[in-house]
Amino acid sequence: MKGFRSSRRADHHIELMITAWLTIVLAPIIPAAAKDADADRPSGMHDMLLLLPNGPLHLRVQITNQGKSLEQTRQDYLDRLVATLDTDMDGKVSREETSNHPLFTTSRRFEGNKFLSSLRSRRPFTERELALAVDRAAGQLVTYRQNNALAEQDLSVFNVLDQDQSGLIDRREMRLAAAGIAERDSDFDQCITFDEFLSESVDMLNGVVVNAIDQEPPGSVHAELLRNAAEPILPARLVRRYDRDRDAHLTADELGWSGPRIAALDTDGNQRLSMQELSTITSAKPDLSLSVDLSDTGSQAMKVLDHVDDDSISVRDDLIRIKRDSVSLGVSYRYRDPMAEAISNASDAFNAIDVDANGYLDRDEIVEHQRFERYLFDAMDKDGDDRVFADEMMSYVKEYTEPASTSCQVTLLDTGNGFFQLLDVNADGRISIRELRRCEQTLMAVAGDQPQINPSQMTASYRIEIKRGGVSLFGRVDRPSAETPAALLAPPSGPIWFQKMDRNGDGDLTWDEFLGPRDVFHQLDQDQDHLIDKTEASNADKLAG
Repeated sequence: MKGFRSSRRADHHIELMITAWLTIVLAPIIPAAAKDADADRPSGMHDMLLLLPNGPLHLRVQITNQGKSLEQTRQDYLDRLVATLDTDMDGKVSREETSNHPLFTTSRRFEGNKFLSSLRSRRPFTERELALAVDRAAGQLVTYRQNNALAEQDLSVFNVLDQDQSGLIDRREMRLAAAGIAERDSDFDQCITFDEFLSESVDMLNGVVVNAIDQEPPGSVHAELLRNAAEPILPARLVRRYDRDRDAHLTADELGWSGPRIAALDTDGNQRLSMQELSTITSAKPDLSLSVDLSDTGSQAMKVLDHVDDDSISVRDDLIRIKRDSVSLGVSYRYRDPMAEAISNASDAFNAIDVDANGYLDRDEIVEHQRFERYLFDAMDKDGDDRVFADEMMSYVKEYTEPASTSCQVTLLDTGNGFFQLLDVNADGRISIRELRRCEQTLMAVAGDQPQINPSQMTASYRIEIKRGGVSLFGRVDRPSAETPAALLAPPSGPIWFQKMDRNGDGDLTWDEFLGPRDVFHQLDQDQDHLIDKTEASNADKLAG
């Protein structure tokens, strides 16, 4: 195993060297072409490529915040920041005027040191320096993350289905699948969520206390498969990944694209795309074009604008599904309030660190917390009394978090073979009674004319989640737990009374959940399947109206 890992590291190192070489040699011809291709692009458009095994999938997302592009939202914040910092209203932001703002303050431990003070520049901040300070706090306008943890966890779902541990799911196991899955209902709420397949993993985490400073969920890394289509070295990445004949050009077959799609970028007409031609990929028609408004909490926040006809696509208010060859991709939007999230996180951290519950933090209490000890304590202690009160912490957190609302986080979740998603037919993050009833038919449809389901022949499953950016200064202050990822959970829908009765959130009301008389339940259950879905609930509202 050690030799295998060393070999993989060596291969990865070689790939990086090849990419770097291609970038150095060919970079001079790429920027100008890319600039020309993007000259007429509307504001707020962001192109990204998902580098699938059989060719890249091109997504174009128009990202706005209250109808404004992220670029405009960031500029508006900068304008507000300058107006706030410029206390003497001289049109400039001096070093002294920024001394108490979190974006510029790290520590007051060395204040008063004449030597260090003599090294500090006296000139005002330039607009560029202010923009860089915001970028450091908020990050790029769009950041790309990748989480591979679900691919490994999806094996636990397969293990429940594969009762004899043969590595295959046979017809007998398909018949028994519903009973096996129902046994995982550890909270007896009549539906099974992803974390209920992971009960053993949760037990393993008991007793582990995290002194984390991490801002990302476990398993989250910078995305390798999901790339910004405008990045300068993307053509080199595409060639390195898909150029099977090593001629530094990509054909329609190598990209998995149609001839007409290649022709749209093939300026020299040789039916192959060079590095320079690939640099104009953002001008091509994408596989899927959609719009997202990060401030929208409703079901219309994400809309499909266009898509290629070759793909099988289904659209739900909060989820878009694309099926192509051996790949299934879901795209979803999730509303996020970074300010409320950061304040809650800071409050939890304050209460956890304030062990004597006297309402403030002192230096003895922060000894076990590295980030606090390094600089946060001094930065928050604005009055220099060696105490950080709750209002000082919250003031710091609010000022530091505000820029985060000007950014967007796009996360790619690799969900492996997607056994959970396969059984979760309506993609709401729960396997409900309705879906358990259809479990055997669902698995039989996957098997087709084969006697067994072989995981190696299953489609690869991915999910892209789009949400507003945010920061978590104190990381996790609780115990880690294995829970159903938020990206896999659909928001509640249907009439308010229906949502309140639907205690397990599976989108159906059983008789146990229904709070009215039994005869009313049977009247609402129009198809007599002993379940009331949101459509039947909405019909009842219409009739009542």
